[in-house]
Amino acid sequence: MSLAAWIEDLGRDVTLACRQMTRTPAFTAVAVLTIALGVGANSAIFALADAALLRPLPLPSPDQLVMLWERTPEAERGAASPLNIVDWDERARTLDAAAGYVGGVGGMVMAGSDSLAETVSRQWVTARFFDVLGARPIVGRTFTAADDVPGARAVVLTESFWRTRFRGDPSVVGQPLRLDGDLYLVTGVVPDACQLLGTTSLWAIAVNDRRPALRRAHVLRAIGRLAPGVTIEAARADVAAVAAALAREFPETNAGRGVTMEPLHTAVVGADLRRTSMLLLGVVGVVVLICCVNVASLLLTRATARSSELAVRAALGAGRSRVVRQLVTESLVLAAAGGALGALAARAIVAVAPSVLPADLLPPSVAITFDLRVAAFCAVTTLLVGLVFGMAPAWQSTGVAPAQAIAADSRTVTGRGGRVRRGLVTGEVAVAVLLLVGAGLLLRTLVAVNDVDRGYRATNVLTLMVDPLGSQYPTRQALLQFFDAIDGELRALPGVQGTAWATTLPLGDSDQGALAIAVVGEAPPTGTAEPMADHQIVSASYFQALDVSIVAGRAFSDRDVDGAPAVCIVNEAVARRLFGEGPAVGRRISLRPPDAPADRAVVREIVGVARQIKGRPDETEVFRQVYVPLAQQPIDDLILLVRASSGDAAQLTGAVRAAIGRIDTQQLVSLRAIQTLDAVAATATSRHRFRAIAVGAFAALALLLAMVGIFGLLSSLVQLRAREFAVRGAVGATTAEVLRLVVLGATGVVASGALIGLGLAALLGRLIAAMLFGVPAHDGVTYAAAAIVLGVSTMASAAAPAWRATRIDPAAALRGE
Repeated sequence: MSLAAWIEDLGRDVTLACRQMTRTPAFTAVAVLTIALGVGANSAIFALADAALLRPLPLPSPDQLVMLWERTPEAERGAASPLNIVDWDERARTLDAAAGYVGGVGGMVMAGSDSLAETVSRQWVTARFFDVLGARPIVGRTFTAADDVPGARAVVLTESFWRTRFRGDPSVVGQPLRLDGDLYLVTGVVPDACQLLGTTSLWAIAVNDRRPALRRAHVLRAIGRLAPGVTIEAARADVAAVAAALAREFPETNAGRGVTMEPLHTAVVGADLRRTSMLLLGVVGVVVLICCVNVASLLLTRATARSSELAVRAALGAGRSRVVRQLVTESLVLAAAGGALGALAARAIVAVAPSVLPADLLPPSVAITFDLRVAAFCAVTTLLVGLVFGMAPAWQSTGVAPAQAIAADSRTVTGRGGRVRRGLVTGEVAVAVLLLVGAGLLLRTLVAVNDVDRGYRATNVLTLMVDPLGSQYPTRQALLQFFDAIDGELRALPGVQGTAWATTLPLGDSDQGALAIAVVGEAPPTGTAEPMADHQIVSASYFQALDVSIVAGRAFSDRDVDGAPAVCIVNEAVARRLFGEGPAVGRRISLRPPDAPADRAVVREIVGVARQIKGRPDETEVFRQVYVPLAQQPIDDLILLVRASSGDAAQLTGAVRAAIGRIDTQQLVSLRAIQTLDAVAATATSRHRFRAIAVGAFAALALLLAMVGIFGLLSSLVQLRAREFAVRGAVGATTAEVLRLVVLGATGVVASGALIGLGLAALLGRLIAAMLFGVPAHDGVTYAAAAIVLGVSTMASAAAPAWRATRIDPAAALRGE
């Protein structure tokens, strides 16, 4: 056949397909909506997976970017020393550049020309940060060696901050900004894609000197750019040799320290996001398969009804391949309509995704967009769906000899397609049960993390980060007086029950890091790593404000000040680790940074044991904490906790800001991260909540589609056996007997599908085991609940066909025969 003739035939097939769609509008609407549902959901989740897993980082030569960690016997991935990063940069021949950054994003108070101050987000980096990223400035320049000297103050702005705060004015480059009371020079503006490692408005240089003491300060995360043509394996060996040389040169600080290197994309995305993306891709892939099965069942039913028409066409000379091509064309036209609608749905889902996804699920530079890649995926999915659900019904419905199809009644032909439909519905049920079990496990995990005993009983607590300008409070006493003044203003407010200060919030990220702990007078255990504990600095009112029980000893008091005996409070996990069942109060422990020598340890007496507070809701290892009184270790970057006596603590925000403003008359205090303690807890469980809701929604959809399949199967069964039911009714069969016959028609299909689904769930349970907490992957309660939900849904979907079978008029049915 010539190309022109083939195109002409295709045009006729498409025209006929469109006519068929208009002749059966109800069928067309159901089929198109089903396809749109599957294609839209699948394309939207692909957009997430593409942004997180497949798309390279939006930087020049992103495959050359690596993350560097300092490796110790205790940790594979640890923070790096600024001087070690400088040595990696200068000595490693396989690295074009190496730089460091502070993992968290802080704030600075920026004074405006209108005399109004605002808090802007800031991230500390080293001078070669943008050299590593390969960032090309939009205007101005990035940091140079001239900015990396003591006393120099330079900042680089993000594009979004530059456009919103300065309206994209290029003249801001070279101008000074007053930040935290000091003048910083704006050197340039870079694209927002540089916010790989934290959402920020500007960057400033963290370290611009090379004091030997910085060798001990392991406070930075490190990134590097490989030299052209260098593999990551060669770079690992090269940097490992540099680390070994540093260990020989500086044994006191670098002995036992190596380097762990991995692609920056892998480090930025993280294992949790990869697991979530793959889980959702698998789930929506299964939903698309169910959609295909449902539409295939609909097409098979319609093709059966058209058996006489198809037989006549075959008798007039149309070959089987020609008829199959016509039917497949009809399915492709249906798929195209559903795919177009699905693309619109996917675009809408992608548009609202940022407001639905957990705030910390995606790195700042990873944006979900409906672009050509997603559109192409949508088109390919539509084509595959059209072929998958169209080919089997077309081949099945053309497998009957024309003479047999013309002579046979509808019951004979319907019976030929019945086995195929039963098989399709069995598969739908199996997949629905699999998703129900997965959703049940994730839902029970969410319940478990929400029900975790957090260790504190206080509710209605407002929290905010308070960062006073250090130059305004140059002494420890001045800083403590500032905090006391704020406490006095706040406690005088109506509705305030209490206040406290802390470096870390329960269920929040640790700010001070971990300390090595040892019992004074006891030899450290041999053959085991020294115990570590999270370092918390809190005010004396902390335990009372959060309603945390002191299970032994006492809380901090006004006596625990600078110059008094150094004291601390440990949590129950530390007490068990160090003293077993023995008393902890009155014992003395030494605390030091893990990389510091023993002579730098601070000895403190334990005056109390606090109830265990969770570090995160799904922690499986015991979280150890040591609390130090703020009066003995003042720090100028603290979290303020304000407990409301009643009502919503968030309503105190305005009054709290005004009270701090009465103390901070020069507006040099940074206030940020204002949220309630309940919101912090909700953020800590947001990923579990997102997984449970997403998988639960898809499981409900899969169950609904499976029930539609059962409904269609039973409806066709009632139609096929109408004469039988009529005869049974004529000879005295009761309504209950007819109902039982109809329900039994679905029992085998549902039971087979349920057994297959439960078996698949048992086999695949280990794939989501890492996402579970407080519930085993093979939880009997969840499996039983999935079976019960399936049983109830089956009864609901069987009700209408079964009732219709009981209403068949024997006289009318037999008259039709």
